[in-house]
Amino acid sequence: MRLETIHPRELSASDAALWRAHQSTDQALQSPYLTPDWAQMVGAVRDDARVCVIQDGAGFFGAQRLSRFAAMGMGAPIADYQGVVGLPDLAVNRGDLCRALQVGRIDITHAPAGQSLLKGAVAGQEGSWIADVAGGRDLYDAALKQRRSEFVRQTDKKARKLGREHGHLEFRAQSTERADFETLLAWKNAQLKRTGQPEIWAAPWVAQTLNASFETRGTVFGGALFTLSLKGQLAAGAFCLRSPRVLHFWIVAHDNAYDSYSPGVQLARWVLGWAGDNGIAEIDFGPGDYQYKRQLSTGQRMLERGVVAGSSWSAAVRRAENAVRARIEKLPQPKLAELPGKAMRRLDLMRALHA
Repeated sequence: MRLETIHPRELSASDAALWRAHQSTDQALQSPYLTPDWAQMVGAVRDDARVCVIQDGAGFFGAQRLSRFAAMGMGAPIADYQGVVGLPDLAVNRGDLCRALQVGRIDITHAPAGQSLLKGAVAGQEGSWIADVAGGRDLYDAALKQRRSEFVRQTDKKARKLGREHGHLEFRAQSTERADFETLLAWKNAQLKRTGQPEIWAAPWVAQTLNASFETRGTVFGGALFTLSLKGQLAAGAFCLRSPRVLHFWIVAHDNAYDSYSPGVQLARWVLGWAGDNGIAEIDFGPGDYQYKRQLSTGQRMLERGVVAGSSWSAAVRRAENAVRARIEKLPQPKLAELPGKAMRRLDLMRALHA
């Protein structure tokens, strides 16, 4: 298999155009995290970023080479999608891919299901929550009311109460207000700290990527900040990443003073309507079993995790970890069953953040 490994900054205009053409043929590949623009943005702040050009442009694969032992998908752990973007029938030789990157293995956590990259090597999967808004605002709203009538009734009731008690709800799309963006990040970091999680967004390369996303605006690729304000004060924010037809919710947080009104849900519903009116086909809420995602989504896209490798001792170690995790996750005690997955995710998080 012919493979050329380059840094994302070395991608030519024709490479990027071919990459986007591959994306346009498959809805599962249209995530902003699978664009050449995302690879170039991450590459601007990570010297270890690499793109494998497969068979002279038949496919592209982005990764971060953490060491000679392991690589991870491009943008991990802040990217909800990783994988090969290429021709539908493209078969990727895993050993060749690892040799091209000069690593023992590649850890993949969120590849669209069915990629040859993980054929026979899938260690687990989870669903990313999707809302189909291709038919426009009215069609989506009508379907939501039919599917989730009580949820809609309660949400509308809270919105009316919020307006009565705190003034007019001011929604804003694609805001350029830096102060609101900084407030949203502060809320999110405080939330992570309260729950004992690593402050992902404070890591230098992540902060630089976020800042670049906020400053990049356009219909092909860029960041999009949506806000809900009350009397000029931010009540909720959602920072999204977009590609031509997909809007991916990335960072969502709100002022805890308004908890009882579900301001984040109010904002998400408004964004769904805006997306339906502005040529977006799909809202992607990402993985995670949150109630608002279940209520607002119309379905799920399955994402797979596994090890891309030939025969190497580092791959054997990872496969052993996955095997232990799989056995424990089958135990009838839910809290115990969750422990290996949590430990592996935290370890991967620290590896990627501080590499």
